[in-house]
Amino acid sequence: MVQSAIKPPRRWTASQEILLAADDLMAAGAVEFSEWDLTVATWNRDRVRFGLRGYAQNYPDHKRVMMEIMGKKPTNPILLGLMEKLRPNIYRLTPRGRAEAARLRDDIEGSKNKVNSGANELYDEVAKFVFHATFQKWKEDPDEPRRWQDAADFLAVKRGSISEASERQKAVESTLKNAIDWCSKKSVDYLTRGRGDSPIHVKDVWEVMDFLKALKYRFPQNLEGGKKLPQKG
Repeated sequence: MVQSAIKPPRRWTASQEILLAADDLMAAGAVEFSEWDLTVATWNRDRVRFGLRGYAQNYPDHKRVMMEIMGKKPTNPILLGLMEKLRPNIYRLTPRGRAEAARLRDDIEGSKNKVNSGANELYDEVAKFVFHATFQKWKEDPDEPRRWQDAADFLAVKRGSISEASERQKAVESTLKNAIDWCSKKSVDYLTRGRGDSPIHVKDVWEVMDFLKALKYRFPQNLEGGKKLPQKG
């Protein structure tokens, strides 16, 4: 789940919420609906915004909803031709209104898909290291890996390529930091991808970070351009 340019879905405006609530009613089979039906449907979508002050979770604020479809507000769905009044207190969405509601739903679904796509990409990147055999052996035996070839395999570099190894080590570290930051911002402890894939706990990501440090101490000539690193302790 790489964070990069992914933004959370926007919050709808009051008039958009009302339009979507009206579409909810029509999608449920209503050909037309009363202003009270609309008030309750809108309140069910956002009880904080459309709830009665002091009792928002228990009662809708009818006036709050009506002020959006009455008067001269430029966002009034009736003035925009998205909704029409059939007779006193009775309304319905126009074909244009239903099309606009569909567009809004597609917009938010598209945002969710982008987030999920980024999440899957980050999981895939991190999983390559968390489940790698070399890392798993190190968890069982801290003296592993004993050969640079195994470390190079973990980093996916050619044996003996010092410059490439150093760059790969930095790239892996950056990926792991992205994963840790993502978990922190989302207040989650796991990276997940879907059914059948093992979740990755954030502590596992931190362990891979520790493993990278161990590789730098063990193979300084390969990962630090020949500079000898100070020994632990």
